[in-house]
Amino acid sequence: MRSMAKMIIFVVYLFFGIYFINYPFEIVKIPAFISTMESWLLFIGGILIIIGGINFFRASRGY
Repeated sequence: MRSMAKMIIFVVYLFFGIYFINYPFEIVKIPAFISTMESWLLFIGGILIIIGGINFFRASRGY
């Protein structure tokens, strides 16, 4: 169960990471329905980046 949750979180991080990389370069054409939710995607992506930074520091401290 724990590994399944880690996999889901990894996929969410991967999705937003690819979105942020694709955003300025437009390597892949983003569908219109995703473009309408752009502000929400940036907001959720920002939260995930903050959580990832916190987890990085927690892991480096050995907790």
